[in-house]
Amino acid sequence: MRSHRPSPRRVLIIGADGLRPDLLDPQLMPTVAALAARGARSQEHHAVYPTHTRVNISTLATGTTPGHHGIVANTMLVPHATEDHIVDTSNYQHIQALEAASRGRALLTPSLGDLLAQRGERVAVAATSSSGAAMLWTHRHLSRVVNPNSAYGIADFYDLREKLGEVPPREESAARQHYAAAAVTDLFLDDPANRVIVLWLNEPDNSQHYHGLGSPEARKALQVVDDCVARVLQGLEARGLRDQFDIFFISDHGHSTVAAHNTLRDYLQQAAAEIGRPLPPLATASDYIYGLPGTAEPTAAELAPLVAWLLAQPWTGVVLAGRPDLASLPGVIHLERVWQGHLNARRPLLAVSPRWSHAPSEAGVPGTVMSLTTQSALRSSHGSLSPYDLHALFIANGPSFQEGLLSSLPTGAIDLLPTVLTLLQLPVPSHVDGRVLWELLADAQGEPGEPRDEVVGPERSAADLTDPQLQLHRVGATSYLHGALQPDTRYPWDATRMASVK
Repeated sequence: MRSHRPSPRRVLIIGADGLRPDLLDPQLMPTVAALAARGARSQEHHAVYPTHTRVNISTLATGTTPGHHGIVANTMLVPHATEDHIVDTSNYQHIQALEAASRGRALLTPSLGDLLAQRGERVAVAATSSSGAAMLWTHRHLSRVVNPNSAYGIADFYDLREKLGEVPPREESAARQHYAAAAVTDLFLDDPANRVIVLWLNEPDNSQHYHGLGSPEARKALQVVDDCVARVLQGLEARGLRDQFDIFFISDHGHSTVAAHNTLRDYLQQAAAEIGRPLPPLATASDYIYGLPGTAEPTAAELAPLVAWLLAQPWTGVVLAGRPDLASLPGVIHLERVWQGHLNARRPLLAVSPRWSHAPSEAGVPGTVMSLTTQSALRSSHGSLSPYDLHALFIANGPSFQEGLLSSLPTGAIDLLPTVLTLLQLPVPSHVDGRVLWELLADAQGEPGEPRDEVVGPERSAADLTDPQLQLHRVGATSYLHGALQPDTRYPWDATRMASVK
């Protein structure tokens, strides 16, 4: 580990769940636009795959890929963690059950909360996201978490919430966002032991899901997010704390309009009927296919007919394998290629990312996906390898950052933790997959490394089919997943357009 002298600097992380970089409109979000104009911004910032909220929050909190930290999907199958083996990471009780079943290792790598707790400091979290998402920043050290969905059965948390007044009802989204912002200003800012403060807002994600990209409801949600940011900045100024804080304004993933939807379970039933013989014992969760708990995992030969069927479907984009022998099947890409060489026991047998396109939504916002979901009400979703899902927002503002910088060097969710630790002059653990974003800092003490691009494909080509390919960016030893390349979407991705402020 690198050794640094501790400093009094503090960090504020503000997250707007699901905010695509091309949907940052300065007319709707003048406060955030001003942060970007007076700070540093990455125009090529990337989520990790799968582009799920809790997966990416775990990456933000640990600086590691899903194959390393172990939260491999929003909903995943972990034998014996729960009664039905399904872990729904939106539910804090499921995360606690996973912690117990994993002997204290729900997250397989240390979180920001773990690293600060070693020094008697903490992460304070105010979040309108699910109870599970809110706790992943610091799930082993729950001393300051305000979440309108749960008090986690902790008496002190009930007291914290009571200081803010009555929790707004779920249908009053704007009031709930302001409730979380008030927790930051009224409860967290004045305590220097809160070395890092996280304000995580579940908008515009929620409005985009149920009303669509570019809808009036989604645009209103952007205004609410901006109002909350303004409220927190005013709180800093009123306390004379602005110069003590470096601020990140980020999102965890993008969004795509749902062009069609079906469940992976239903597709497996269709596959069995069309292949003409029963499939091996399988289970599904999210976009993943697992061996059925209590049975031997099927061999590559047993899964080969299913893989060939999946690759031939018009809704399939990419099939990835969680086992080396399955990655040798024609047309399949190894999951470890997108997780920087890491895999863990929670990996699926197969991951299926649906096909995406540049087609626009009703409001003219580009990007659609053939979604694998049980929720028919969703107008927009995320989780896939589409570049519209993989590109996220990253703005850094404060005394430590350059002003007016728009950086073209690729960055990702894995880079937040090492950069935060460096700002706090704390050691960056050697296991971290991300890098310090030296190129954004005003007083850089290191170099980011040379950038290069790479296209990844299957080990073996699939006969009579166009092989899927993935585009990756690399900066030094760190890689970022740019998106799946498809026969109808092979022209270069316009990163400048995605990063531009309208």
